[in-house]
Order: sequence, then C-alpha cells, then structure tokens
Amino acid sequence: MITTVPRISRRLGRRTAAVGVLAAAALLLASCSGSGTDSASTSTDPAGAAASSTEPATGSTSEPSASDTSGSGSATTGATGGDTSAANGGQGAPSGSFSIGVNSFFLTHLMPGFSDGTNISNALFTPLTRYDAAKGELVDAVAKSIETTDQKNWTIVLNDGWTFHDGEPVTAQSFADSWNASADPKNAMTANSLMNIFAGYTAMNPAKGDKATATTLSGVKVVDEHTLKVTLASPNAFFPSLLASSGMAPIPPSAAKDFAAFDLNPIGNGPFKVAEGGMKAGDTQLVLEAYPGYAGEQKAKVESITVKAYQDTTAVYTDFQAGAIDLALVDGNDLASAKTEFPDQLVDVAYPAVVTLGFPTWDPRFDNPKLRQALSMAVDRQSIVDALLKGNGTAATGLAPESLPGGGLKDCAACTFDVEKAKSLLAEAGGFSGSITLYTYTDPTNQAVTDAIANMWRTNLGIDATTETQEIGQLYKNFSAQSLKGAFVVYAGTNIPHLYGLLNSLFTKGSALNTTGYSNEKLTTLLSDALAASSTEVFNQKVTEASGVAMADMRSVPLYHPTGALLHATKLSGVEPELLGGANLAAISVTG
Repeated sequence: MITTVPRISRRLGRRTAAVGVLAAAALLLASCSGSGTDSASTSTDPAGAAASSTEPATGSTSEPSASDTSGSGSATTGATGGDTSAANGGQGAPSGSFSIGVNSFFLTHLMPGFSDGTNISNALFTPLTRYDAAKGELVDAVAKSIETTDQKNWTIVLNDGWTFHDGEPVTAQSFADSWNASADPKNAMTANSLMNIFAGYTAMNPAKGDKATATTLSGVKVVDEHTLKVTLASPNAFFPSLLASSGMAPIPPSAAKDFAAFDLNPIGNGPFKVAEGGMKAGDTQLVLEAYPGYAGEQKAKVESITVKAYQDTTAVYTDFQAGAIDLALVDGNDLASAKTEFPDQLVDVAYPAVVTLGFPTWDPRFDNPKLRQALSMAVDRQSIVDALLKGNGTAATGLAPESLPGGGLKDCAACTFDVEKAKSLLAEAGGFSGSITLYTYTDPTNQAVTDAIANMWRTNLGIDATTETQEIGQLYKNFSAQSLKGAFVVYAGTNIPHLYGLLNSLFTKGSALNTTGYSNEKLTTLLSDALAASSTEVFNQKVTEASGVAMADMRSVPLYHPTGALLHATKLSGVEPELLGGANLAAISVTG
C-alpha cells in the first residue's frame, strides 16, 4: 500500500497520489541546512533569482491550497523527454534577443553545487522535477516517475532523450555524480547542506574532529542508466519538491576534471547554454544561447539573452530607463517610480519571503529575550512599509505572508509597535550599554530600512545605534564565521511554497539562511514530525507549533514581507515570475 502524505497544490494532489508531496521548487542562493530536516534550498539575492534565497530573486507563485490525500501512483507527472514540439504549442525556431539586469551575485557561480535557485541557473540546468509557478504545481522534468511507500525509500526513473549541451546523455549517474560532488566536504560547495537529506551524508561529513568514513552517499544507488534507488536519512514528504532545486541538477562526466572551471563555464541540460567563450572570473556579463537539443517541455523562445550583472543595483532601474537593459526585477522606490513611468510593463511578484531582524547567538549582548523583544517592539513596521517601500510590502505579524500556504499567522506578539512596552521590557532586561551596529548587504532599500531602525532605537529606547553595509557575499561569509558583532537585516525566501520552507531555512542548524546560529531541539523535532505526518491536518499543526517556538525565541524577527515586479520592455511578451521572483527566461518571447 502506498502511503499518502500532505500536499498543498490541488493539481499536484490529484496528479501525485503516490506521495502526495507538498509542492515546491528552487533556491537562493544558496542553500540550506544541516540536520535531517535542514534540506530546503533558498534564495539570497534580489535582482534576479536566487541561491538559497537571501534576496528577492526568482518568483511568485499562484497560491496553492490544501487538498485531500488519496490514491496511488507516481510522485509527479508532466514534462517528458523526446519530442516536445506539441507540448510547446508547435513553436518555431527561437528568434530575437534581449538583455536582463541582475545582482552580481547571480554570475558569481553557475554550476549546481555552487549556484541554486537563480533564474540563470534554472535556465542552464533542469533537475528531476520543477515547480510550475504559473500553474501552482510540481511537475516532472527529467524524471518520468518518483515513487515511494514510506517517504524514506524512493525509486526514481528518468525520461529518455535528455542530453547535456555537449551532447552527452543525461543518466542516473549524472545525478549521483552531482549529489556526491556537493556532499563531499573537500569540494566546499554551498549545496553541501542540501545533501544532508540522504542516508550516508554524516559518514561523509562527520562531526568536527572525526574522520569521514565514506566518499559517496550510501543512500544514492544507480540501478541502471535510467533508474536511481534513494534512501533518505529520515522520511521526507518534500523530497520530490526538493529535487526541483537547480542545486539538485545533473552534471556531465567532464565537470569532475575541474569544478572551478566548470563553475564558470558549465555544460548543463537546460533550455539555454553558455555561449562560446563563456565567462572568466570577475566578468560582469554573460551571454546565454538557446539549446536546440533541449528535451524539456518549455524550450527557449529567443536566440540569446545577455545577462548584465550589477554590483550597485541602483543602476538597474536607470539602465532600464535608458534602454540599456530590457528586463529587471524591481521593488521599493524603483517599483514606485516604475508604476508611474511604466504602468503597463510590470508583472507583479509576491515573494515567498520575509525580511528579518536578526540577533546572533554568538553576541552575548542579545542573550536576554526581553531585550530582543524590546528592540523588535521599538520598530514601526508599518511606517517602514509606507514611507520606505512606498506600500510595496506588508508589515509582518508572523514569519510568512498570507500568500504562502501556512502563512498569515499572527504569532509574533513582539512584532507589534509599542514604544511604552518596549521601554518596559528594556528596563526588565537591565537596559543596554554601548552601541549596536546594524548590518545589511549593499542595497538602497535595505540601507534605508536599517537607517530607519537605528533611528527608532535611538529615539524610542535611547540606544546608540549605527549602520554598516557589506557586499552580500562578504556578509554571508561573516555570518558563517560568526564574526559580526551586532544585529542585522536580511532577506530570506523559500523554494518550498509553504511556511515550512521558511522555518526550515531560517531556524534549522546548518542552514545557509540560519544567519543567527539559532538552534532549538523542540522546533527541529516538530519539523521532523511534520515531514513524517500522514495527513495535511497533522502536518499543518506541527508546522504551526514550530512557528510558535521560533517566534517566542525571537532570534530572527519578521519585519515585513516585500512585494516586487518584473519590469520589461514593450518588445517582450510571456514575462512571468518563477517561484522566488526572477523571470522564467524560457517563457519570454521577443515580439517587437
């Protein structure tokens, strides 16, 4: 008998009876987790896409809703290999070209082990499943079927006809090679933590001071050219959704010769390939070309795309105004200006994300929970949304926005603006001596928000506060090294369209987005229990309880839920967001 599990997408629920998985999709920036439940990838950068999400980058979803669980069958059905012209409406040869502006982070890494969830990596690589944001459902990509009876042991069968950009066939070994490379700590890949869902991960990544006892994942077995047998470290209802991350995409045999070189000039299996000449370290521009041999459902509609990277994202909007780029993801003041200047050239993006105020566990000055509550309640979230975001967002009352299934909870009591209560809590905490530095990454909106919060702390609590911005890559290195002394404001998104995704990313040990170093055994247990739940009701109950634990501890405190838009030239059609916010590049046509 095949076990059913919770799911959130109606269409996915009808089509994935075998596992009834909760729909999800790809990442930011980077990455994710560290224990058996730390597995969701996320996004980290605003302008375009995402690697484990730390910044708006790749997509909005149509809101999925819960459905009943019944039936049996394969995990997903949808795209198939082979001739896909009919699936593409018989589209002709790709034509035209356009340019897109993205945050420089998006071109720092390109291969699955280092880059996950950006719309650039999604254009270059296609994993086993993918999340169709327009339909609000998980569908097969390279996978023909994904089946389980217990959510722990899985059989994956691949479609025929998939090839890499160099003509090499995509096989079961291609996925095993990719996952093993990421799991190997010697490669220092950011997707390493994504692999902790597999049995055998801890043998490759033992506790500090212990020796590794394996060089490959024991839970990943290649049966034949088209079949994988997978054993997870623990039952995981989200597994088919996690496979939609580009960090789980395949790599060809040639990648292992030099991962650093491959990272700059990857050979993928996606709808676009890197143009001849590729990239060199430090380049700020990349040309993508349509791959004519793409076996997926959504082939490229344009001949080429020029990707332009910006260290200073304030220049993205001005370059669009000047006609230097044709497509950009905008928010804050730029979105407010675009609504006036280009009202008919915007596609709304509701990020599955939250901007948080973080208090690191390694800075003992923030150990008192009453101090953290006081600092939170001294912040006027609504004024930030109204004055700084120009209304393009909602003040947070809980971790996830209402648009994200499971979200909309009002369980953050200390998210309420109450100066008198904040002063009282500060007094109960024994006051605060010295100054607080409030960090964020280089971004005009974030800088304005941190400046406003520092001013509120000075005005409402009498605490001296200053602000400092750092390049996003450096900031996350400092988080990892636990070298920052102070609080910080960061963006976090999830590639899993449910509150669970944000909880897993922000509050589980080892997650790249757990920037505070927070860990709570009760929360971890609740998330593990949710994944093993046999009904939607139990799943949602466990996730809600976990959210309550996180909001009571107040380490990553919700500030607001941002909204954005894809701003496009009039010559472009078919512009639509991926899950994390960035444009789905394969869907775009040039009509002008």
